[in-house]
Amino acid sequence: MLPPWPVGKTVRNNREIDATMGDGSERRNGEKIAVLNPRGTPPPVTLVPMAPRLESLTGKTICIVDVNFPDTESFYEAAQSLLAERYPLTNWVVRGKSGSFFDEDPWFWAEIKEQADGVIVGPGHMDTLGPAVVGWCAKLEQMGVPAVPLICAIFPDLEKQTALQRGMPYLRIVYIPYRVMRVSVSDCRLMLDGEDPVSGRPVLDEIVEGLMKAPTGEEKRSGILQRPVPRLLEPDSSENLETRFLKSGWSDCLPIVLPTERRVAEMLQGTSHEPDEIVGAMAPCSSQEAWTYTVEQVAVNAVMAGAKPRYFPVILALAASGETSLWSSVTSQTRMAVVNGPIRRQIGMNSGMGALGPFNEANAVIGRSWTLVSKNLGNSGGLGTTYLGGLGNPMNYSNLCFAEDEEGLPRGWEPLHVEKGHGLAESVVSVFAGFGLTNDGHMKPSPQHETMRKMILKIEPFNFYRGVSLGLRATVLASPSVLGALVDEGFPTKESLKRWFRENLYKPQGDEKAEYPSETPVNIEIVAVGERKLPGCVAGEMYYVKDVSVDGWR
Repeated sequence: MLPPWPVGKTVRNNREIDATMGDGSERRNGEKIAVLNPRGTPPPVTLVPMAPRLESLTGKTICIVDVNFPDTESFYEAAQSLLAERYPLTNWVVRGKSGSFFDEDPWFWAEIKEQADGVIVGPGHMDTLGPAVVGWCAKLEQMGVPAVPLICAIFPDLEKQTALQRGMPYLRIVYIPYRVMRVSVSDCRLMLDGEDPVSGRPVLDEIVEGLMKAPTGEEKRSGILQRPVPRLLEPDSSENLETRFLKSGWSDCLPIVLPTERRVAEMLQGTSHEPDEIVGAMAPCSSQEAWTYTVEQVAVNAVMAGAKPRYFPVILALAASGETSLWSSVTSQTRMAVVNGPIRRQIGMNSGMGALGPFNEANAVIGRSWTLVSKNLGNSGGLGTTYLGGLGNPMNYSNLCFAEDEEGLPRGWEPLHVEKGHGLAESVVSVFAGFGLTNDGHMKPSPQHETMRKMILKIEPFNFYRGVSLGLRATVLASPSVLGALVDEGFPTKESLKRWFRENLYKPQGDEKAEYPSETPVNIEIVAVGERKLPGCVAGEMYYVKDVSVDGWR
């Protein structure tokens, strides 16, 4: 005798299918449903009218701004000589900006306004200098100086977006081929005498036109440009909405849970905060604008990631950090979130075997939620505009999200959040930034601190190109069995091991050669994670950025 068919089920090919698809708000029969918009709120843009242009170049002084990037001196020599040959009745002068593209120079801009009739700024290239050049030109335009940004064509959409954010969507950007570092004067002249690789027009013609062509009505616009984001998307079928999320770049290219109003309302039960409360603001990097977002908007992305309401306070804390997990840099960075306090056990996070792998729902979906929050609410993740990682980083999918094994720490060793000034009973998420981890496979039988030292020495100290060294910034993730062995080796506290690294990391031992000065700053964080009975340890160029209370978002 066959069993009765279950109520509310459709049976096809002996396989039960729930006709309500979970929450009763969506169906697979083409019926249209409404879902919430996953995007954050861009700030209003104050439009900057373009400065009046020059009627003639004759007798005028045009400043070519050297942006002080290393090994580009030949470019400015080539630009000055070529323009002087073409326009001999114009005074073409090269003036160098002080500092780097991280530094403003208001006195220099004031000097240009006083002594020059127009300006060419650049070349801007890479992920930070290009936007900086655009921003400086917008500033000069606002001061009434005709300005032409010269940009190396690797991320043209990035500079156009930056121009919009700076209030000049029609800024007259001129592009040149990418490479300008360590290029000869003759090759730089050929580059400038060639065609703009984006528009196909002669570079010199575009430069002159940028200084002289009268502004159009659009270029002279002022006022405030609002960029509202609708709360709901236009109703559509589930299939079409899933396709829209994928093609719009609103997902991580993996299947998502559609954020219906009912699902978002359920997620909001995980916090006492109001749906319309502003959680924070996030930007893809320092040169990009920050978007704001509400509790409800964070909930939308948590639903998409497959999170449950009990995970929501941790996700809100990560969002409140304002730190994107998709930092826009050509170096393809990653981020890490370490959770401490009672919340770890309350929501079932993993701090033991496989904690860094795809084996625990809480670890996985909290980390994934951070990615979606970064993409959709923090305006990160747009290839060629707000994400410029040359290779990308596979760790960005869940961003190394795990709980510290506080119970596995040796007696006398403080958990991470206690080190940072929090109480043991507080729940905290700590954010780390960097590039990744190095795994030696297992800890060798030599003293563990020496083995750990050799692992850390593989990490090169980080230096800004300006020569300002931050020294070594690294994080060690070690299993409790390794930490217990360190106690036996004479390190009764975590701080005693850190002090030993500060004093001995770069002191050559045995036949070692000195790679770096022994006084190189050393800043190492140590976190307990992994199977307690196995001697596991990894280290990487990850450094502590900040921490946020999870309790504050319950």
